[in-house]
Amino acid sequence: MSLHILGIRHHGPGSAFHVTKALESLNPDIILVEGPPEGESILSWVSHSEMQPPVALLAYVPENPQQAVFYPFATYSPEWNAIKYAQEKNIPVRFIDMPLSYRLAQSESDKGEAKENLTHTRLIRRNPLSYLAEIAGFEDTEEWWEQQFELTRQPEEVFIAIAEAMSALRSTIGEADDESEHEKRREAFMRRAIHTAQREMYSTIAVVCGAWHVPALLEMPPQKQDDKLLKNLSKTKIEATWIPWTNERLSYESGYGAGIQSPGWYAHCWNRMDDHGVEWLTHAARVFRTHKIEISSAHIIETARLAHALARIRNFPKPGLKEYNEAIQAVMCMGEEILMQLVWKDLIVGNDMGTIPEGTPRVPLLTDFEKQIKTLRFKLSPEPKLLVLDLREDFDLQKSIFLHRLHTLDAPLGKPKTARGKGTFKEEWQICWTPELHIALIEKAPWGNGIELACNKYLIHQADTSIRLSEISALLEKAIPAELANGVAALMQKLDSLAASSNDTVELIDTFIPLAQISRYGNVRKTDIDTIELILTSVFYRMLIGLPLSTTGIDEEQAYHLMSKISLINQTIGLLNTEDFQKAWQETITIIADNEQTVPLIQGVCHKILYENRNISRESSNIAFSKALSDRKDPNFAVNWLEGFLKDTGNLLILDEDIWNIVYGWVAVLSPETFQELVPLLRRTFSGFTVIERMKMAEKVKHGKSITLANSGRLEWDEQRANHVIPIVEKLLRL
Repeated sequence: MSLHILGIRHHGPGSAFHVTKALESLNPDIILVEGPPEGESILSWVSHSEMQPPVALLAYVPENPQQAVFYPFATYSPEWNAIKYAQEKNIPVRFIDMPLSYRLAQSESDKGEAKENLTHTRLIRRNPLSYLAEIAGFEDTEEWWEQQFELTRQPEEVFIAIAEAMSALRSTIGEADDESEHEKRREAFMRRAIHTAQREMYSTIAVVCGAWHVPALLEMPPQKQDDKLLKNLSKTKIEATWIPWTNERLSYESGYGAGIQSPGWYAHCWNRMDDHGVEWLTHAARVFRTHKIEISSAHIIETARLAHALARIRNFPKPGLKEYNEAIQAVMCMGEEILMQLVWKDLIVGNDMGTIPEGTPRVPLLTDFEKQIKTLRFKLSPEPKLLVLDLREDFDLQKSIFLHRLHTLDAPLGKPKTARGKGTFKEEWQICWTPELHIALIEKAPWGNGIELACNKYLIHQADTSIRLSEISALLEKAIPAELANGVAALMQKLDSLAASSNDTVELIDTFIPLAQISRYGNVRKTDIDTIELILTSVFYRMLIGLPLSTTGIDEEQAYHLMSKISLINQTIGLLNTEDFQKAWQETITIIADNEQTVPLIQGVCHKILYENRNISRESSNIAFSKALSDRKDPNFAVNWLEGFLKDTGNLLILDEDIWNIVYGWVAVLSPETFQELVPLLRRTFSGFTVIERMKMAEKVKHGKSITLANSGRLEWDEQRANHVIPIVEKLLRL
């Protein structure tokens, strides 16, 4: 009976090559692989013709899918090749890591204990080769490992060397600081699996595991010692499935925690083992050309020569990624680092995305998702892509409904964007697939076996548990375009109930605005909006009742917040174009504007609304303006009132001579001390104007011949005095 421990680097093409050659030489009758035992039941899918890495084994707790672990595999992962070898030879293959049923059920105290390791030890455990690389004279551990194991083809004895190196490393640091209980338990489970295989009388046992664990599996303590360590562990239920993965995600630490920085390069090393650089550099040239960077054959030849020269200078048998990158930057990029950054993702990382066979075990909700993806002809990609939909086309409408349903289910396939151009029949989405989408769908699986059913039940649950109007209106805004009748009905009932008892003006505002949008655009979706309009009317009048009181006795921050809300309400009512609403809104704004207790910022914005909507005459507006800026008022009151009136309306100040003269005259009569005190506040007001608006104001000040002051006659132009004022005005306008 013989035991062979093959220490590897997760996702290493050199390690995969060595493992494959070792297995062919050893001809084992069982292979034990570091991995979660819960995944063994779905290993048969590895040999399926449609299973194309990169893929990941997803293990999760059914009651809490957010408790999940990904175990990614690439074509060059040693574990993947060991599993495929076992299946081709029809011999058993088992996962021997700590079962996730124990790992994910660990108590918080165990997790805390695992985090209490000293920084030095934690660094070594995450990257146990860093010291060996340093001894060899390498600053970069990745570069050292690449040169020693990934680029060269070593004999089988490489695993003996790895075992000796890891033993020396662990004996040096292992006694300085105790290993975490979690790591000890993991290795105890691995040893238990080896003991089990030995008791089952397998004659040649091959174990494929991370290099760091090799010494712990070679020097086995008594079985009783491991049994004591694994006694009384809490346990939970675990389920597993396969999901697609991407090259970019291979750099993440999860499950097999050795994230790799250059999966595209490693894939090339695995698929083109005999390449001396020409194929890699030709691929690099294609990538540059797609980015409109001209690369010729001469560039490729000179880059290859430089890379090999760098390798010889460094005493390497062949160039690695570092040498190729330096040569590419020097020759193809003419030394410009920014050009390398431009193609890094396409060239070094790669854009590969795996595929999973149909019929792979998964929750019904995920099956329905994949069925609809195929029916609606979505092409899943990790690269963000813009999707423009015309809701008048039935197929585009069905796509929109599906995307909105996923958004409602908190499992978004994309983000809705504001469509360019006018019209309500256009919709834009930024589509981007991520592995987390699968977890989100698994998490929502208890709500139903299909997307529509799950969405309705999920919305009904949220309606029952939500206690704020703004929450319900936000849910309703998502649910209406998803065409979820039962969920919308539950939300409407809860919205009506909460609106009837709410006296929170800001919350009513936050409810009114999205409801108004739904009311305006509901007909695009062929949605019955009669109920929405009834509730909208109720919310609107309740909002108006509380608004005047809400504008008094508030601080500056609250005033700014409420001012933006009032402006938004005014825009919304203008879009609704409802006569009763506009009349009631005018009356409310008039009350707020005329109330002496209203904070000046909101007084100003209300007067502007009345002026722009032509609800007051020019004379009345000029009187209100002059009154607010009169010298009998506190200058701070005046500047805040002015900011409210001029907010986002630079053209009004430029084109309206009456208002221009009032503001100009008010500034002119301020004392130097008062003006200096108000400059920061005035600058804040004018900084909201566009550069063009500020330039026009400066020109108007510079070339003006005379001004008309409120309640005064005409003043003669005094050029000498104006020359003193102009620099101050330019500073005020940030010119």
